[in-house]
Amino acid sequence: MSPAIEGTRDSMPVHQYHYAVEKLSVAVECLATHPGDVRERLMAAFLGFHPLTEKDFPLELQADWRWVIKELSRCGPQLSHDGKARIGSVENTMKRIRKATGAKIAEKIYHLYRAVREYDLYR
Repeated sequence: MSPAIEGTRDSMPVHQYHYAVEKLSVAVECLATHPGDVRERLMAAFLGFHPLTEKDFPLELQADWRWVIKELSRCGPQLSHDGKARIGSVENTMKRIRKATGAKIAEKIYHLYRAVREYDLYR
């Protein structure tokens, strides 16, 4: 097995969820400071955390992560006449959801960030 390379997901075995904490901390900052309504802030936040996968989270938090991704992409992409995606599923969903729904998604991202940060620090 090769040694962990600094700057990768494997570089901090003691803090195995550091990558998720890092990406979600940027997302939370974006949700708090980005101009625009919650839908625009969610779109901007998504661009920062989209590399995350379910495996980046403790088992206990994976269902919450799946919920966030499902809600962000619920409407699917908008396709052109030739079947290619004109607008991605997250952008299309953000154009269609209510602000109250966006607020629920943002709140879940915040709680997920806090939970994975605590998990990373104390386990």
